[in-house]
Amino acid sequence: MKNAIVKNLNAVCVVTAVSALTFGSAAMAATPLQEHDQNKAEQAMEQTGDYLSDAAITTKVKSTILASDALNVLQINVETNDGVVQLSGFVADEEDIDTAERIVRGIDGVKDVENDIEVKQDASA
Repeated sequence: MKNAIVKNLNAVCVVTAVSALTFGSAAMAATPLQEHDQNKAEQAMEQTGDYLSDAAITTKVKSTILASDALNVLQINVETNDGVVQLSGFVADEEDIDTAERIVRGIDGVKDVENDIEVKQDASA
């Protein structure tokens, strides 16, 4: 089950990357625009590319965390903005906080990590 989920998340990464290339190619093949309009179109493409890159990074981070046997994950949330990955949520052990950050820092495209993960306290204590 875990392997099937990881394969699906990796497939989403590939689709996202192909979409980014397709959108870029389609915009370049459009009819010639005036220089001002062309600059606006290029800016929009860059913003879309940034968003798609962030979405691809988020997907890759989630699939890598899910596939990791080194983490005792209860719940980790992932958000990416301009290549900066923010981790939040809960893990079972203190060591898992550092392990999650180390794993994420090793992923291509990650510029920085904001680690807000906490250890889930036992409710019966």
